[in-house]
Amino acid sequence: MKLSSTVGVALCGAFLFASVAAAQRPVGRAPGTPLDDKVGVAIALQAGGDPYQFNGQATCTHEPRGYIYMLPAQQWRVEQREGRRSVLLTFWRPATGSGDMFNLLVTTGGKTHHIDTVKTKNGGDPQGSGDVTFTTAGSGGTFTVKATSVNGATITGTIRCGGFRAAIAEGGH
Repeated sequence: MKLSSTVGVALCGAFLFASVAAAQRPVGRAPGTPLDDKVGVAIALQAGGDPYQFNGQATCTHEPRGYIYMLPAQQWRVEQREGRRSVLLTFWRPATGSGDMFNLLVTTGGKTHHIDTVKTKNGGDPQGSGDVTFTTAGSGGTFTVKATSVNGATITGTIRCGGFRAAIAEGGH
């Protein structure tokens, strides 16, 4: 094969690769821009006597093969922020069936309420107490919260995700 033929084949292959990559990128999205991970979310909580209501777009992710302190577990995460208000829920379901665990932060009414029931092998102390249950519905699901935060505030209600996107591993991989 002549040099000019080799260069022509290489250029043709590079053009084909670039064309396929461009075709796979959603229209109007620049290279390197992350996909929109927002889904429909409805939050109806009472946190320390303050109502927290939200209906709109927020982030809901699921990792079916995650780990928490070297323990295989599914992970669901909900993140919603709006001005000075926010809800962040990370929910773990260990593969061993040892019981669901969660970490919940609710900021509303100028106060932040924190609950962390994640158990570590080193005997880490839970912060706050209570339960979060999870019920699937189609591609989404509802978290029902009945808990007491570190500062003694009662948090009750529901967080509903219309669907779940794939989780991105810590460090961006």
